[in-house]
Order: sequence, then C-alpha cells, then structure tokens
Amino acid sequence: MDGGFEALHGRWAGQEDVYATAWTPAGRATAEMLLTPGPAGTLLVDYAEHRADGDMTGHGVVSDGGWWWFDSYGFVPASAGTSAWEDGELILERRSERGRNVMVLASDGDRLTMRLAAEPADGKLQQLVSGVYRRVLADESA
Repeated sequence: MDGGFEALHGRWAGQEDVYATAWTPAGRATAEMLLTPGPAGTLLVDYAEHRADGDMTGHGVVSDGGWWWFDSYGFVPASAGTSAWEDGELILERRSERGRNVMVLASDGDRLTMRLAAEPADGKLQQLVSGVYRRVLADESA
C-alpha cells in the first residue's frame, strides 16, 4: 500500500480554509499534522486544528488499503474506510450511517495539501476544509 508514504512523512504546519456547512461556520484555522511511519508499513496521522471557536484533534491509521480515524468529536468508526493512491494523491474515504467523507493528501516535497469533503446521509458531497502546510524542521517551533 505504501505508494508514497515517505513523501508525506514529517511534521507539517499551515493554514486552512473552513467552509460553511451544516456542521461548522466558515472561517480560517491553523493546523498541524504529524505523519509518521508506523509498524508494518502503516502511516500514522496526528492532527490538531485551532480555530477561534474551538479546537479539534484527531488520530488516523492508514494500513493495507484501510483507513481508521478517531477524533475529539467522539465518533468511533464502526468499520475501516478505504485508502488508495491516485495520481500522486492519497485518497482516504470513510462511510457510516451519518454519511461519507473523503480526505485527500498530497506532497510536493516541502508543501503538503489536504482537502476534506463530506456528504451527509441525505445530501451531496461538499467541501469542508482545504489546507496548505509547510514542512516544519525538527529545530523549528510550529
């Protein structure tokens, strides 16, 4: 499954655009991601988003075509999502009775981009967050 995890590895910090949806108002956020190799070729994702109206943290595991996500909103995944590489982007998709969400990660070296979209059970896919992050060196503070 490791179609390019190495390019994603590192500590990243940047700005996000948060779009108005049924779940959140529009706004800006700062965020940090730590993407590290895990056991047996997995990718570990640690995420922290900071907004004026609150913070959100999350932890993900990508392994062998699967994708698990846990966050401070408290929804525990009933089953694994899917992960696949397409045109240099890592596509992470999860479904539940609440709907579907799709996260896309890509890196060109010192820049990481993320797009997150969600589709409620009774709606259409809509953009939630888009972010651009820069690689943070070990001796830098975010």
